[in-house]
Amino acid sequence: MKILHTADLHLGKKLNKAARLDEQCDVIKQLSEIADTEEVDVVLIAGDIFDTSVPTSEAERVFYRSILTLAERGRAVIALAGNHDDERRLCAAKPLADLQGIVLAGELDYSALGEETLSDPTPPPSLFGLFDAADYIQKQRIKIVGRYGGVTVVKGDEKVNIALVPYPAESRLSRWAKQDYSIDYSDRVKQTLVSACEFFDDNYNILCTHLFLSKSEVAESLGGLVSLPVSVLPETADYVALGHVHKHFRVSKHPLAEYSGSPLQYAYDEGRTKSVNIIDTQKRTVSQVVLTAGKNLTETDADNFDECMHKLDFYSGDYVRLKYSGEPLTRDETAQIRSHPAFNDLVITATLRGEAKVERRAHLSDAEIFDMYYKHRYNVEPTAELKAVFDELMGELKNETR
Repeated sequence: MKILHTADLHLGKKLNKAARLDEQCDVIKQLSEIADTEEVDVVLIAGDIFDTSVPTSEAERVFYRSILTLAERGRAVIALAGNHDDERRLCAAKPLADLQGIVLAGELDYSALGEETLSDPTPPPSLFGLFDAADYIQKQRIKIVGRYGGVTVVKGDEKVNIALVPYPAESRLSRWAKQDYSIDYSDRVKQTLVSACEFFDDNYNILCTHLFLSKSEVAESLGGLVSLPVSVLPETADYVALGHVHKHFRVSKHPLAEYSGSPLQYAYDEGRTKSVNIIDTQKRTVSQVVLTAGKNLTETDADNFDECMHKLDFYSGDYVRLKYSGEPLTRDETAQIRSHPAFNDLVITATLRGEAKVERRAHLSDAEIFDMYYKHRYNVEPTAELKAVFDELMGELKNETR
């Protein structure tokens, strides 16, 4: 059996004001093409389906259409709740998803999976209906059996056990089982993972979860999330499909545990190369297929207006963040930069501005400070008449304070 592992779709995520749903649709299309080429049987999405717990209607529409696309040709699709997802909202369409061989995973107990489905796909009224017959045969190719902790995917005589553990927030842990708070968080997560994997047997076993793992043996709080030691992973898994980290990363060899990385570049400091993992359960191998959909994020320096425009033209197919360290730009120049199709962000180098303030304001007169401000604001020197009016006003203010 072949399984495609991806994660961190973050549907609906914006880059500043740039909406990226079109790129995300292109990524899903490429995932579907890879699934066809690689003859994938199961698509695993290891968390952070959406970017927010209350996604926009457009993001939800893209998700529902996407999983239907991925489920074509009889593939099973499993979408797991990450820390960005509201598991109840993600699983709202579960009765309909079950009918399509799609598992929306927001809890630990999947033993009721299939209650809303027919026991078998409905056969076509006549085998002369070739398209209906082909669809019927494809849907019979893969069967999913729900159980506590996850699902067993059956294809012919082959079985693959997949434990499904959404991001283990404290609120979720307390719903899944009574908590012993005398035990620290990392140990309680480990107990949850071990419990979910209890149905593992001599077949190929996969744990799919959404965790922030590190090679440290001490749990650490980072940015509101807890970094857990690799030792929380059960050794009974042949492969651990992880979500949360946005780059491809093998965090453990025993058990084999990998982050597939996000399918799009979502931050300027992320690597550009994106890929998905393909697990071959018969050969017991894991390989990567590189993704090409989506724009690159480029951060580049500039110290004058012309260089800004040149860089934007040069990286016209990317989202560009300009780090600007030159003289102040005029309103018209700033407007031209911001209107360029490749422009995404403008960062004025704070260090240079701070140095300029120290150099220009030490021991300056009121008139000199006014000149400096006016030139910074309008990029031209104030007229003699304006300077005279300023001097007159400052004189009156000083007289009033005496």
